[in-house]
Amino acid sequence: MNLRSACSEGLSIDPNYPRVMEPTGLARFLFELASDERLGILDAIADTPLRHAQIARHLKMTDSETTRHLNRLASTGLLMKNAQSQYEPTNLARLVSAGFPFFRFLLKNRDFLLKHDVRVLPSEFVERLGALTGGTFVNGMYDVAAAQVRYLRAVKHRIWVLTDQMFEQAIPILREKATMGADVRVIRSREGFEREIARLPPVERNYPVRLVPGARIFLAVLDDVAGVCFPSVDGEVDMEAMLLLTDPSGHRWASDLFAQEWSEASERLGPPGTVNR
Repeated sequence: MNLRSACSEGLSIDPNYPRVMEPTGLARFLFELASDERLGILDAIADTPLRHAQIARHLKMTDSETTRHLNRLASTGLLMKNAQSQYEPTNLARLVSAGFPFFRFLLKNRDFLLKHDVRVLPSEFVERLGALTGGTFVNGMYDVAAAQVRYLRAVKHRIWVLTDQMFEQAIPILREKATMGADVRVIRSREGFEREIARLPPVERNYPVRLVPGARIFLAVLDDVAGVCFPSVDGEVDMEAMLLLTDPSGHRWASDLFAQEWSEASERLGPPGTVNR
């Protein structure tokens, strides 16, 4: 429906609604990037400057095609020619390339992201989703639970868990690992924790537990592996699809997220060695 038809039907129009999109140059800039060949050139010269012929050979393009794509990238300020007649990325290009992992993650996990809401994360961690590109999904409730137990049993140094599930009731291994000297920490939602202790026997803990207003994801950070489950579009955490992070980039993302949530948690439940009710 356009502006004229909306007015004719008596609909209320926000006076601040823009009648014409103001050109920002962003569409044109993205258009210059929207080419496998031009993206390939930026990737090829990311670490090592290359001459025209080397780029053409690397990307299997003709000389004229290579010239055309190089000229378009140069006109957008994304590459330059050095004194040795080699093409190298500009500082602007390096900043643009830094954002590519984010889009690779979106494309790789497009079907999953259509059904799940990752925006429940703090904004700075949404911006860092590219760090999860190397992750792989474990699917199915049984396989997810089995993977959690398998990795927990191998822990020697660290178990950090953020959850609103009955994780502590189901996996007493946390207490065992804490006894053996592992750094065990648990973050629970206040509502979920209070609901649990009203229905179930008390859990004897020898590790600290902190409460947050809401735990909208499941996150486990172990020695060198991490796992995260996101909520589906209905808001419920989907424990049947866990993104397993075994690479340093993904593990660091998960560690940073837990550390931030831990520091912002508003309450510590009892000292180690107590029974929390």
